[in-house]
This record gives sequence, structure tokens and C-alpha cells, in this order.
Amino acid sequence: MFQVFLLWTATGLVGKCLFLLVHHDMLGITSFTECFDVMYHGLPLDFAIAGYLTLLPALMLIVSVWYRGKALQRLSKAYFALTALLSSVAYIVNIGLYAYWGFPLDSTPLLYLKTSPADAMASVTLWQTLGGLAAITVFTAVMTRSFWQLDIIRTTPRRKLPAYVEVPLLTVLSALLIIPIRGGVSTGTNHTGTVYFSGNMRMNHAAVNPLFCFIESVNHLQDIGGRYRFMDDAEATQLFSTMTYTSERTAETDILRDSLSRQPNVVIILLESFSKYIMQEAGHVSGVTPCLEKAAAEGVYFMRFYASSFRTDRALVSILSGLPAQPTMSIMDMPGKSNSLPSIAGTLRDVGYATTFYYGGDADYSNMRSYFMGTGFETIVSEDNFPSKLRTGKWGVADGPLFQRMLSDITSYDGKKPTLRVIMTGSSHEPFDVPDHNVLPSPELNAFHYADECLGRFLEGLRKSPSWNNTLVVILPDHLGAYPTTIDNYALWRYELPLVLTGGAVRCPRHIDTICCQTDLPATLLALLGVPHDEFLFSRDALDPAAPHFAFFTLDDGMGIVTSSSAMIYDNHARRMVFSQGEKCDSIEKNAKAYLQKLYDYIDGIDK
Repeated sequence: MFQVFLLWTATGLVGKCLFLLVHHDMLGITSFTECFDVMYHGLPLDFAIAGYLTLLPALMLIVSVWYRGKALQRLSKAYFALTALLSSVAYIVNIGLYAYWGFPLDSTPLLYLKTSPADAMASVTLWQTLGGLAAITVFTAVMTRSFWQLDIIRTTPRRKLPAYVEVPLLTVLSALLIIPIRGGVSTGTNHTGTVYFSGNMRMNHAAVNPLFCFIESVNHLQDIGGRYRFMDDAEATQLFSTMTYTSERTAETDILRDSLSRQPNVVIILLESFSKYIMQEAGHVSGVTPCLEKAAAEGVYFMRFYASSFRTDRALVSILSGLPAQPTMSIMDMPGKSNSLPSIAGTLRDVGYATTFYYGGDADYSNMRSYFMGTGFETIVSEDNFPSKLRTGKWGVADGPLFQRMLSDITSYDGKKPTLRVIMTGSSHEPFDVPDHNVLPSPELNAFHYADECLGRFLEGLRKSPSWNNTLVVILPDHLGAYPTTIDNYALWRYELPLVLTGGAVRCPRHIDTICCQTDLPATLLALLGVPHDEFLFSRDALDPAAPHFAFFTLDDGMGIVTSSSAMIYDNHARRMVFSQGEKCDSIEKNAKAYLQKLYDYIDGIDK
């Protein structure tokens, strides 16, 4: 039993060694001492997993006091082979995904594999896939052989102790495994944040056992009502009430032209993985997004706009339904709840709009079709609506043909109804396989440039169409992704996005410095159109001076909030603020906690 426990512990340490070897540059590790700190501080979770995985072998040992037949031996070998495989997958997948996501393995991959396995693998190149499979095979083989050589059933001493002594002894030793599993005998128990030891969050992530993190995340997946209980409900409700505002503004805005039809056509363009970071104004790169920057100069540009999440599925719900993203789950994966949400599409459909969503990939990915159809989109155009020759990338149809399809639909439309058209681009997503476009040497920036060029061609084509003067175009990204290649989830720039209103419906250019975020789009857009937005509880009209203006966003089991005077990011694993800027950060931390607590109350109450 001790040998099994120690071997599982050693497996966790080897997994960390591989992680440190692959990501040492990303982690900023410069000395052996830092590597030792990661290994040492991560031991509690390695012990916990070792304890879990030793329980069944311990039970087999007890049974072997009376029976040592081949069936028990085969069961032992099968158990070790299976757990070796599952552990290998967890360790290797964690190493592979960390470069993209910047947080340890949790239940997030299940949300994507569950609905569309092919698209879930679309970001990974063939060589990465083959390399990962090879690593999993080798790791599994070595682990399996090591456990088999222990041969725990046959090498157990026969009756060195009487059965009436051996069985109670083994039972007590098995029961003692609860100590490493729960993390000791104190009132606190093991959780992912137990091993956090550094101000560098990436070092903390390196110390985490990915198998433990995954199991913890899955266990909490459906516990919506019990998550994020920071304070009593009365206090949370009081704080939350100061952060919401669903009234319609009384003063007229001068954003849209006076001569505009009261029901202009609306086009919402969601740019995959774009951010302010790749725009020239940020100062990091230049020449990547000239078309987006031109649109910002010619339209209404919201300069202090923030993402709600770090994943597309959560961002889509934030943008279209005004619901803040959740740190460790995606409501889009819960059709019973997501289909009950209000949305821009459903609200505009109810006042006479025809609604269409355009996406070049699989519309069933991550339950998107269920959410779109359930919340008011009447038509979905996806890869199935294009000839196979146009499906040139892993994510389906490239942005060029996708934009061209929407432009063709606009120019050929009979105009009997006003229209809402929402398009989600995909070419700027990994693996950046854009067609016939080699402008920039970096594959990431080259893909962004291609997507930006496609945006520019669409806007120019729309400008030449008769519907331009009566069209409002809304441009925003889903979240920062891909660039910079090393993403820091605990830096504020990770959540800074552009929001642009353009089109012939816009009166004149202007820059707006009001703090707002993706969840504010429904209230802001509907107010511009003169449509009530009171059912969007979490959405605030960014153009209404009476509304509270702030940005709330989430990261993997964490959250952040930005106000006009301060900003902070809170990590729930570490149970502390990991970034702060400005004044009264303790106060806004409490507000953010109340906001997240009431968000989960709201989600828990949907469809009940």
C-alpha cells in the first residue's frame, strides 16, 4: 500500500517536472530553487491524488487476505492500466492547454468535447496532436509497468500475521488515507488554492496537480446555488442593488442621425480573439488592424470597454444576453437555462426584426445552436450552408467568404422587415490557417490582419449598398486570444477591448471614455433603438449618466472589476486579491463578490 501511494506521489512530481521543462520560459523560472518551491508546495495535492488512487488497491489488499486468485490479479492490473492512462491524459493535456489558456486543467474541455469533439481539437495542429498522443502513450506505458512490477496481490505476505490481525490493520491503514486526501486533520480541507505560494500566479499554477484541479472543477460543475457564498444574502442583495440599473434614459442621445428610421438595420460583428492589445493605439504592434482603426476613427469608439470572459461561448452570452460570464462553467452548456435568457435577438424579433446569425464553423459547437435558436435567432448560417470547397480551415469557412455571404444577403434583401444580423468570425483563432494571405511574419498577427482586411472589405461593400444609411454596425471582439502568445490572466490589459459603432446610421465620430463591458451592450443598443431593456438585469446603458458604470469580468475561478478610480482582480483559489490599482480596492472587492454571488443566485433560479 505504501509503495502504491509513493508511486502515485512520484507520478505527480514527474508531471510537474515535465510541466516546468515545457513552460519554464513562460513561468519565468531562472533557478533550481524556484523549481524546488513548485515541487515542494505542490505536494499536498499530489498526496491527495495519491490517497484517492490508493483506496481501491488498499481494498484489494484486504480481499487478498482470503483470496489471491487470477481474477483479483487481473482486476489489479486493469485498474492500474486505466488509472495510468487517465492520469497521463490529465498531465499531458494540462501541459498542452496551458500555453493557450493560462490556467490549470479544469472541466472546461468537457464543455467543448461534449458538443463537438472535432471543433474542440481545431486549435491543435497535427504535430501537436501526434506529439501529445505519443507522450500519453509513453507516460502510460511507463506508469503501468511500474505499478505492475509492484505486483501487490502476489507479493503480499501470506499469513505473516493472523487474518484477525492483518485485516483490521489494513483497514486502519486504508482509513488513514483520508488524511492526505483532505489535507491533514485541521478544519480546512484541500482545494486548488492550498498549494498557492507565490505572487507569480503562473508559479502557483505549476504547483497545482491537474488531476486534482479537474476533479474539483467537475464536482462543482452543477453546484450552482452553493457556489461563491461570500456574505449573507441581505448584504449581497443590498450591494447588488447599487450596481444594477434597468431604467430607460430620459434624455435623447445624439449618437444616431435624426433622419434615421426608428427601426434601423443592425449588424453586430464579433471578431474572434481581437483586443486593444493588437491595435496601434496600444503601442505593441502596428499595421495589424488598419480597418478596425479606421472604423473607430469614423464612428463612435468606446475607449474603456472590457471583456466579460476569456472564452467565446461565455462571451457570446454576455454580449447577446447581457449575462456576466461564469468563472468555472458555461451557461450555454445548460440549454434548460440558456434558452430562458433574454437576448438582443429575442427582444428585436418581438418588435418586428428578422434575426440571423452567421458563423463559418459548426453551429452545434458548445451548444451554440441551442442557445441561438432558443433566444430569438430565426436563421443560422453556418458551414453547412457553404460548398465544401470553401471549408478551407479547421474552423470551417474563412472570414472572407463568410462576410461575403452576409453582404450578399444584405444587398439582396427585400426590406420588408428591419434586420438584425450577427456574425462571429473565426479565422483569427488557432491554428491561424487563413487562405492566401502572407502579409505579416507572425502567424497570429497575419491571421488578425486577414480578418481585419475581410472586415474592411465588408464595410466598404456595405457602404456602397442602399441600406448603408439605415444601418447601425456594432463591432467588438469576444475576448483577447492568441496574441501576445503568453497571456497573463491577471493583467488588466487581458480584458481591454474595442467597441465601435459605425454605419450610415451614426451621426458623427466621437470617443466615449465611460467604463463599460460586454454585458452592457444589450441595454446600450436597445436604448439607442428606443426599445425597453428592463429584462436585462445585469446590463447597463453605457450612454445613460444615471446608470452605475463599471466593468465586471471573470477568469478561471476568479473575477475582476474596474471603476473610474480603481481596479482589482480576485483569485478564488488563492482567496485573495492578486491585482489592485487605485483607491478603495477593498470596497470594490466586496462589490464584486456580491455581484458574483447574486449572479449565481440568478442562474440557479432560472427554469425552476
